[in-house]
Amino acid sequence: MTIEGKLMRIQTWTPNFRPEEETPIVPIWVLLPGLPWHYFKKEFISPLLESVGKVLYLDTTSIKRARASMAKVKVQVDLTKTTPRHVWIGLDDEDLTIGRWQPIEYENIPLYCSYCRHQGHMIDECNFKIRDEEFNKRKELETEKKSINKTEQGQQGNENRQTRIKEQEEQQ
Repeated sequence: MTIEGKLMRIQTWTPNFRPEEETPIVPIWVLLPGLPWHYFKKEFISPLLESVGKVLYLDTTSIKRARASMAKVKVQVDLTKTTPRHVWIGLDDEDLTIGRWQPIEYENIPLYCSYCRHQGHMIDECNFKIRDEEFNKRKELETEKKSINKTEQGQQGNENRQTRIKEQEEQQ
C-alpha cells in the first residue's frame, strides 16, 4: 500500500527482520495452463505447487471454473530460490509412469538483488555493489602505491649507502 507517497509492505513477522532489507518473500500470480478443470481446487493445487511456494488463494475465475484453459493461483514465492518451470502430476501412487508434467508460468516476478537485499534490480545492476567494488579497487591501488614507494625508498637508501661506501673507500 502507499501512505503519503511512500510504499509500505505488510509482511509476517520473522525473528531476523531488518528494516533496511526488503523481504525476498512476495506474492505472485502463478498460471497452470492446461490443468484439467476438475483439479481447480486449493486442496489439489497446494501440494502440487509446494516446490514453488505457499498457495494463498485461487482467483475467482478459477474457483468458478469459468476459464477452463488454465488455473490462476496467488502463491507466496521466495525470490532467492529458483522457480520450477513444471511439476509432475502422478495419477497413480504405485505406478510412477502414469501421469504428466504440468507446465508453470509466472506473472511479473520482481527482480531481487542478493547483494543489497532490495527488490527492483539484479546484482549486476546493484549501485551498492558497484560502489563497494570501486572502493575496494581504490584501496588496492593505494596499497600497491605504498608498497612500491617503500620498495623505491629502500632501493634509494641502498644506493645512497653504496655511494657513501665508495666515497669513503676513495678517500682512504
